Amino acid sequence: MRAVPPIGIIGFGELGSVLTARMVESGLPDVRAYRRPRPEPQAGARAREVRELGARPSATLADAVAGAGVVVSAVPATVAGDVARACAELLEPGALFADVSAGEPGHKAAAADAIAVRGGTYADVAVMGTVVMSGWAVPMIASGPGAPAWERFAGGLGMTVRAIDGPAGRASLIKLLRSVYMKGRDALIAETLLAARRHGVDRELLPTIAGPGEQVSFPELAERVMCSLALHAQRRADELAGSAAVLEAAGVEPLVTCAASERLRRVAAMGLRERFDGRRPGELSAVLDAIDERCTTNGPWSAEA
Repeated sequence: MRAVPPIGIIGFGELGSVLTARMVESGLPDVRAYRRPRPEPQAGARAREVRELGARPSATLADAVAGAGVVVSAVPATVAGDVARACAELLEPGALFADVSAGEPGHKAAAADAIAVRGGTYADVAVMGTVVMSGWAVPMIASGPGAPAWERFAGGLGMTVRAIDGPAGRASLIKLLRSVYMKGRDALIAETLLAARRHGVDRELLPTIAGPGEQVSFPELAERVMCSLALHAQRRADELAGSAAVLEAAGVEPLVTCAASERLRRVAAMGLRERFDGRRPGELSAVLDAIDERCTTNGPWSAEA
């Protein structure tokens, strides 16, 4: 029987610990976990956590990576490039390096080059959900030369992975564009609810947002919103300007609200209502094409566009 090569997990935060646990549960015999050195007693506590999962704590990066067939980097984006370069010097030829950090596309591409020079195979892995909600089953997409290998490996452990075409950085590009909505929504919720609490109406406000618009798929919601904005962006921008005044009255700086009002004002300034003769466009792509054409003709989507 062919021996199963070791697995190295770099980073033992929320995602790293969940992936470690899943690999051990799946019967992989040699799973090693490394995180940056910590002073005692924290270091000892972390090592115990690794052992309790059935993995082996590694005291050094070299110990975690040496001889590993798969190395998973689950470190913060700010240090992911440095970790990839350090691991490149230690990887076995042909080893798979799966980078699940939330790094920028250009940084992922540079990391892929560093891994390739040393004979490794790099997968840019983007986590498309929350570990708190989904655990090891959190959806992932992967791009780059190692994407098919990561799909086979992680998929074989029951994880939800989809390899997509394109170089390293493409999966992270999709993730970060998605974050404009997902994290922007987080900021909007925080701003809305703080102001509602200050005005003493937070309990009354919450159930009013559980309407039909929140019960549809995102593609349907996106089409509904953009086709409506083609005609009504200015009215909605004006309404948000009024909302900003309400927030200010509560002592809440309307950062997101003002930005949203300005974005909608710029949509209105593109003349989409005239472009579509005052009729609601039939599909999302028509609106995006019209906006893209206006930006191409008049420059970036700026105040003048």
